[in-house]
Amino acid sequence: MIAMCVFILSCASHNSVSLARTQSPDPYEQGLVLLKQLKYGEAKASFDKAIASNPKHKNAFYYRGTARIELGQLDSAKIDFDKSLKIDPEYALGYVGRAQVYIKKKDYPMAMEQLSKAQTLEPNNSEAFYQKGVVYGYQQKVQEAIDSFKRCLEVKPDFAYAHYQIGLAYYQIKRPDLTIVHLERFLMLAPTAPEAEQVRRLLSSLRR
Repeated sequence: MIAMCVFILSCASHNSVSLARTQSPDPYEQGLVLLKQLKYGEAKASFDKAIASNPKHKNAFYYRGTARIELGQLDSAKIDFDKSLKIDPEYALGYVGRAQVYIKKKDYPMAMEQLSKAQTLEPNNSEAFYQKGVVYGYQQKVQEAIDSFKRCLEVKPDFAYAHYQIGLAYYQIKRPDLTIVHLERFLMLAPTAPEAEQVRRLLSSLRR
């Protein structure tokens, strides 16, 4: 977030601009950008700096945990999510993060327990709906997965990977019309995603 101040004296304004130009970027915001770019190691390093400057930054702990999941550091990720909840026991994303660790470990009952806790705190948490859909997918409960991804998209219509997952779920139940709708939307939202080329090939085959 960029704070903007208006100064009456031009010299004060000039000095503030000069100072802004020399300030380092906020490590937390930088970490979010790197996370979106799938640069997980660099993102983690940025969140390390954010936490060092503010040890009670629950969001930095959450997103560092997310980066650590992608780096395969599941136990360290769990510690980060636990720390975020120690800072704020009513932090819904902390429970979502724990659930992601349990999903990776294929402990689906524990994952669902954590997601239920998240939704008790935030009934319309889009990430909780999404992760529930992922669990149902692993359990081959396709219709339940579709219902969860639908709820996710009701809350957050531009959730790219919810479109991706629901598109694949519709493909499983032989609904090519809905598969095309959601996978096209996924490509619009995430054209450079790692899955994009595979999705383009699938769409090409469905349109023949």
